[in-house]
Amino acid sequence: MKFRNSSIFTRMGVFMFIQISVLSVLFMGITYVATTRFYEASTQLLHKDVAGHIAKFTSPFENGGINKTKADSVFYNAMVINPNDEVYFLDTHGKVIEYQAPDSLIKEWFLPLEKIKTHIRAGGTDYIKGPDPRDPGTPKIFSAAEVVISGHTIGYIYVILASDKYRSATALLTGSNVMVLALEAFAIIIAFSLILTWLYFKRLQGNFNGVIQTLDRFREGDFEARFNTRVPHELHSIMLAFNNLADRLHDTIQQLRQSEDERKVFITNISHDLRTPLSVAKGYTETLLVQGKLSPQAVEHLQLVEKKIQVVENLVMQLFELSKLESVEFKAQREPFIIAEVVKEIITSWVLPAQAKNIKLDCVGCEGSDMIYADVSMLEKVIRNLIGNAVSYTPLDGFIKVELTRKGRELVLEFSNNGPAVPAALIQWISQDKKAGGIVNRPANAGLGLAIVKRILELHGYSFTITTKKINHFVIRMPLYES
Repeated sequence: MKFRNSSIFTRMGVFMFIQISVLSVLFMGITYVATTRFYEASTQLLHKDVAGHIAKFTSPFENGGINKTKADSVFYNAMVINPNDEVYFLDTHGKVIEYQAPDSLIKEWFLPLEKIKTHIRAGGTDYIKGPDPRDPGTPKIFSAAEVVISGHTIGYIYVILASDKYRSATALLTGSNVMVLALEAFAIIIAFSLILTWLYFKRLQGNFNGVIQTLDRFREGDFEARFNTRVPHELHSIMLAFNNLADRLHDTIQQLRQSEDERKVFITNISHDLRTPLSVAKGYTETLLVQGKLSPQAVEHLQLVEKKIQVVENLVMQLFELSKLESVEFKAQREPFIIAEVVKEIITSWVLPAQAKNIKLDCVGCEGSDMIYADVSMLEKVIRNLIGNAVSYTPLDGFIKVELTRKGRELVLEFSNNGPAVPAALIQWISQDKKAGGIVNRPANAGLGLAIVKRILELHGYSFTITTKKINHFVIRMPLYES
């Protein structure tokens, strides 16, 4: 079975790819910065005495200023020995007074002496950058020494340890070999990470597919489905919790099934036990009425007894019917049929009882041929019950109207009568769903017949509403059958 939520793994994969890419770039950047700083610090430490040696052995400073010949010699030796170095001679205020470069290359003539003095006091062992006269915006590592004659400081020797030529050469190498190597390393890291991520997600997705399969089995009714918690798994705690929950749910379902079976047996037994004495009592009553020589008062009493026996028999039958409808395993036997024919047939059977009370019983739209898809016998019970209740509760000289109309893709079956108003509690109970409006929660004035009607319509998924203003109005909405 294909994992239905594979988009989760797609998003996780994209997130991991972005995360690895960002971390790789950050790592390469941090590595580059750290390597550069290490190189600069080590270079500065190794060359910390360059300026001091110049001041000690070949200083061009004299009481009268700078000896040009000695200065040129220093510049020449620096160029021969270490072309990376740029030597500057500063006065006591930090002004550049001698250098080996055209004036146009010098961008900063006065250099702040704070960092230079700090470096000298530390003996050149600290990592510090100073201003570059040729590039003031980019500090450079340097070596510095104080020139002292006759106990007086007359200037400073300032050596930049990374000249423009060096920076140009390193930039060229970085732009060619180093950058290519870095990109190759980045590509290898990304490819390796993607392969490992794909393999891990493939394994994870396989595990999740197994979890979903087990959950689907349980959802589809296999209450024995469980996870194997003896094997290590990313969702071990969730699987263990599900197994415990499934065990409890399975026990509850078994108890409910047992209770349902016991209820069925109880209803069947009580129905049978009640029918037998009722049948006997009804038989004796009918015999007395037919054969006995009774007074008019006795006949009236026996007829009342016979009527009440019939009421109890109907209640027993309704109780048995409702018990069957409330069963979880009960399924409606649906088939297409013309609802108007059923309505017309049932109305015909109630014409005589309605005429006995001088009730006008009309049917509008009972000649139609629209079909619905439902259980015929169950819909007959609904219609028969509603018309029977209407005949029973409609007063003398009243009216009952049954109307069948087509509205869009629905058939609307309406029952109207001018009997007593339906109680508000009963209307509210009818409008509730099965959980809130079940048989246990029905109001006292809701008979078993109306409970059967409500349950049948719930099984079919039909809308059932009651309104009562000037007249009682019952409405059932049923979808049309389309072959």
